[in-house]
Amino acid sequence: GQLRDYAPAAARGAARRECRCPRGPGRACHRRAPRRAARLGRRLGRAHPRSAEPTRRSAMATLLSAPAALALATFAPSAALAGESKANARLASLGLPPLANVNGYIQLAEFIGKSGPANIDGEKTRGFVLPSPLIVAFSYPQTWVTALPTTSSNGESGTVSAGNYIKGDSAAFVAAPANGAKSGSGLSKASLAYSVTCSATADVYQDVKVGKIVKREGAGDYVTFEYSYTLLTRAGFEVDRRGVGAATVVNDQLTGLITATTALRWKTESEKLMNLANSFAVYPVKKSAVSSESRAE
Repeated sequence: GQLRDYAPAAARGAARRECRCPRGPGRACHRRAPRRAARLGRRLGRAHPRSAEPTRRSAMATLLSAPAALALATFAPSAALAGESKANARLASLGLPPLANVNGYIQLAEFIGKSGPANIDGEKTRGFVLPSPLIVAFSYPQTWVTALPTTSSNGESGTVSAGNYIKGDSAAFVAAPANGAKSGSGLSKASLAYSVTCSATADVYQDVKVGKIVKREGAGDYVTFEYSYTLLTRAGFEVDRRGVGAATVVNDQLTGLITATTALRWKTESEKLMNLANSFAVYPVKKSAVSSESRAE
């Protein structure tokens, strides 16, 4: 407003109060000089030198806009998450195909079976008995957290899993007997039902039902299936749960990813579980490959 003849009196008064001219506030500076400078600036194609100086209003606008710009920079989706690049780099180092990019999902590729299952009391074990190490890969939602196998002098325990455990959503790798099946397409409903419950005691689950088995499209001989069961809690009440599983046969064992949520959340979460099942892949690896990576880390 300072460079225009029709600037309101209030603006001119504000300009006089903010004056930094050596001559000080006055009519000669704020009424005549800006007008002459504006006319000269239009002729020469440049603005009055004072127009480049920040005013109180422009400084406040800059400060107010900074948090919004920072928020956009902080919460904008990243083009490549660290977890994604690490997972596919690990698969590539083993000569295995990468996981597909799915918007809103993080890729995971982790070894399991690096040592024997942890022994509890000489008879029971905490872990899967695997003939050789495996690398388990899948993509999980960004809001989920992961839990990986732990290895100690007693052996390996746990599995490769991810979940939103507060909500009751989960996905976990399992290994179970294939009962003679040589491929994923040959797995029976009984074998798949057992894979749902093999990582827990029998009295925790009841009424396990496996739906239609579908051969998954794409590379590898994988099948997907929907299932349901009733969970018996220690508090004495029952929770109906549903899920999607993906399975194949590796080293004559059923290996799969079992995903689950509550029946109440099935309608909103079933698509996520299907994406998890469709991304699942598992491959046998040599112990030397696991050892070499451990040394590199």
